[in-house]
Amino acid sequence: MRQALNFMFKDLEYDFQVIKFPTVSPSYIEVQVLLNHVTRTLVKNTTKWQLKENNGIHDEDLIEAIGQAIDERYRLI
Repeated sequence: MRQALNFMFKDLEYDFQVIKFPTVSPSYIEVQVLLNHVTRTLVKNTTKWQLKENNGIHDEDLIEAIGQAIDERYRLI
């Protein structure tokens, strides 16, 4: 799929690509993105976006901002 998206976060512009279209259920959303040349899986359980494979590398606010950009693009909210 490789849908490219970009957004501003803390006065910096970020680009990422949606690799796999979001999987949506009533209480769970999962989407694969390419961020900084690394594939990451983001999940949203009811209210908050986070990394599925949480290895503590990424800023939680950045992950939330990416998730919100996906929400807005695909009208998941």
